[in-house]
Amino acid sequence: MRLFSNVTTGLSILAVVFTTTFPILGHGSIPDLEANKDERALSNPSYILGQYWFRKLNGSRALIDFPPAYDYLKDALSLILPQTDLYNTTVEMTFLNSTQSNAFVIPGNHLFIYSDIMEMINNEDMLLGLLAHEVAHLDLRHYERQTKHSGEELQKTLVMLGAGIAAALAGAGSDATTALWLGGIANQAENTLTYSRNQELEADRRGREYLNNAGIAPEGMTKLFQAFFKQALGRPKLEFLSTHPLPNSRLSDSFTTDTKDTILSNATVSDFEYFRATLLAYRAGLDDSPYTYLDQKIQSNDAKNYAKGLFSYLIQSPERALVFLSKLEKHNQFTDYLQALSYMASGQADEGLRVINKQLDLAPKNILFSMLHAQLTQSKPISVSSNYLYEQRLIWRANIQYFQSKDNIPMALNYRALLDFSQGKDKTAQYLIKRAENDAHENEKSIIKNTASFFKIIKEAEKQEDLDEEKNN
Repeated sequence: MRLFSNVTTGLSILAVVFTTTFPILGHGSIPDLEANKDERALSNPSYILGQYWFRKLNGSRALIDFPPAYDYLKDALSLILPQTDLYNTTVEMTFLNSTQSNAFVIPGNHLFIYSDIMEMINNEDMLLGLLAHEVAHLDLRHYERQTKHSGEELQKTLVMLGAGIAAALAGAGSDATTALWLGGIANQAENTLTYSRNQELEADRRGREYLNNAGIAPEGMTKLFQAFFKQALGRPKLEFLSTHPLPNSRLSDSFTTDTKDTILSNATVSDFEYFRATLLAYRAGLDDSPYTYLDQKIQSNDAKNYAKGLFSYLIQSPERALVFLSKLEKHNQFTDYLQALSYMASGQADEGLRVINKQLDLAPKNILFSMLHAQLTQSKPISVSSNYLYEQRLIWRANIQYFQSKDNIPMALNYRALLDFSQGKDKTAQYLIKRAENDAHENEKSIIKNTASFFKIIKEAEKQEDLDEEKNN
């Protein structure tokens, strides 16, 4: 049984899809990523480039959209970011469902993690080691430095980057390796590495510095490389290793670090097991025997039952999800969020509201549960703002439902347009916002015009970097 279909990909297929879907960048259009270092400024080509592909990938069918997992990773990153020059910046996160193991970053401070990589990452220190390594790439500005080194080679990489995304958006399948081959095909040739082997080792060493400075055991990174090495022996298509130094060279380098007790080793509560179980529940959908897969990959009974419950919910069996959740000995934000969703989907609104209110009693401004509350009660969502797309999606969806319940179609279209635009559906979003502008009440036109202006500013910035599709058609 497969929740999502796998795909077979090839360089020639990807190249064809790309050349018919996206413009090939010319020598003069390679962005100067060092031009402006303001993280989220539209005058920063690095941010524009990253946001463009980030929006496209968030429209992929490979997207894992389970908010508690993003909340967890945001907290995990908060342990590492204060040790970097990225402190007080927003590192956007996206999880993609795939049968390949990979994690990578792209310009503009965007981090991607494939679900399959959690098969080998079985403790929190290993995950923090991975995050430290990827954050180091951003902090060391490896994309920008590579651009200055060879704009022509970056051009080739960007072309192949677009090819992978184009294939995924064209419906090739949900395997995230098709969605983005940044860690694989795009960098197979030695001279086209965006992240050279030297840069990988530099990121390893800087990442261990972050871990040491944060009081986190750097052995997590060593264990990570050991796991990669072990899995690579019997798995030739391990994407994370395709453009990186050999695992044994990274292992020998990592063993030079003195050991240190992790600040998390004595933590009484950690949601790592549930974060891991979330990604593996999605990954189970790519396996022929999903429940057996989860039995094999997850040791903790509570985490295992939670993962089976999540998988059941994903295949539209909320009643079965509730059966698995009833077996839990302990509950947390992950389990309560899934339980509330399952009650709502099975028509037990009162029970869902009870679970939601329990969480809101503890944290009244919790975006995840306050937006669920608004959707369930069809009430106006609380006014909150966020720089994280996963939270913005929740806010937009709650507003869509609220304004639909009030028969205020223009405002519902406004938030629908924002949601579609965030998923790279630019033409649809612009069509919806025009409809909203035409039918809006006078007191709401300014809100809708602001949305339309936002779209226009983004599209103009992308045109300046030759990233806009319409300009090049």
